[in-house]
Amino acid sequence: MKKILIIATSWLCFSALVTLVIFSWPWLLLYVGLNSQPNPPQPSITYSEFPFKLVYEINGKKKIVQDTVVCEYDGVGMDEGQGKFRKWKQRLTSGNVSGDFVILEKLNNEVENIAFYPGSADYYMNDSKRYNENNSSFPNAWLVKNEKGNVSGEDYLEEDQLYEKYHIKLISWEPSPPIKNTFIENKK
Repeated sequence: MKKILIIATSWLCFSALVTLVIFSWPWLLLYVGLNSQPNPPQPSITYSEFPFKLVYEINGKKKIVQDTVVCEYDGVGMDEGQGKFRKWKQRLTSGNVSGDFVILEKLNNEVENIAFYPGSADYYMNDSKRYNENNSSFPNAWLVKNEKGNVSGEDYLEEDQLYEKYHIKLISWEPSPPIKNTFIENKK
């Protein structure tokens, strides 16, 4: 009886160990592989400000947003899709934001906002092969759900849908151009 209990316990422990290895091994290999990659070159310019002007109309009233996108280098990030990459922090000087979005109109419940995306820090800091032009949402916008200060979801609103449902029309968008940044190889 004691021998059977020892064998059963050993078999359960062995099975648990094998299961743990099977499920953790790919993640461990991925982690080791990502960490063994070299860091991307560092930017020569790590901080910059980009003033912009957005003109829009809401219920027939013209409104103007003049603000500044502030971009700052935030070190190196990594994920399984792109390996190691440069991270950038982005904010607006006005504080009129919901995540990376400029709030155009707060809706009744104050959890949802109609918002405009001014473009990514990657674009402004000239650090992207993906964006050769400003990737703002103009002339469209977003319905941003903001719970407890965190963006929990967003829905893209096409220009006509934005006007028909919310009576908002984006008229003009004047962003600053991206900087001319260079990237310095890390010396080991």
